[in-house]
Amino acid sequence: MELGSINHLALTVSNLQYSEDFYNFFLGFMGYEQGEKTEHLILWFSHNGVVTISPANPSSPNQNHDRYSPGLHHLAFSADSREQVDELYQKLVDRGVEILDTPAEYDYLPGYYAVYWLDPDGIKLEFVHTPNWPPTEHPDSC
Repeated sequence: MELGSINHLALTVSNLQYSEDFYNFFLGFMGYEQGEKTEHLILWFSHNGVVTISPANPSSPNQNHDRYSPGLHHLAFSADSREQVDELYQKLVDRGVEILDTPAEYDYLPGYYAVYWLDPDGIKLEFVHTPNWPPTEHPDSC
């Protein structure tokens, strides 16, 4: 792995079984495979890294994620094309997933095309295609 790259992403969920089905669908679309599975952890892996989910502490209040409180705002995964963004969007709609923003071009970077939705616990997820990103040259290079 490259210095500074994300090694793994660990999420806590309210319902492990329901979230397993959701993440099998979503991560499977992107080429992740389910690996380890115990009563306390489910792990998916791909050449891009590892994603895990674990059940929330039963003594914690059962509430949805609040992306506007300190902590995680959202997770964004890369798409190879706009067509992949559109394809995942349609699959999300077919499953009845709550869509926050339909596929569109956003002015964050040239050609930034993304869809946004919520996981079962209200975590905002994004699938984005950004052509020519990351840049092949550092902006300061001559």
